[in-house]
Amino acid sequence: MVGIGTVNDVPRARAEHAARMQKDSSLRRDLIPANRVISEHRGHFRAMANMLDLMVESNPALADTWQILRPTFIPDPTPEEQADLERQAEQHGSDLFDEINLNA
Repeated sequence: MVGIGTVNDVPRARAEHAARMQKDSSLRRDLIPANRVISEHRGHFRAMANMLDLMVESNPALADTWQILRPTFIPDPTPEEQADLERQAEQHGSDLFDEINLNA
């Protein structure tokens, strides 16, 4: 028989795809508020860091301590984290492309 499956497999595959898409949709819906909270907290941390930056100008002892603590307070992504973020962005882009092609 020529083909990748039987006619009976098509409805099941479509149902599985629909269930997976619904699960992805609910996860994205739950992720939006979480990302908003994280973003708000990052904004607060940056504001606090900026205040401490101003305070250390007049206090040398605090300046030394702040120089040590600032990288942990607002960390820059490590190369591994940056690579992971880029990989996730690529994966998300290809997932969207696949989704568009499936719905077309």
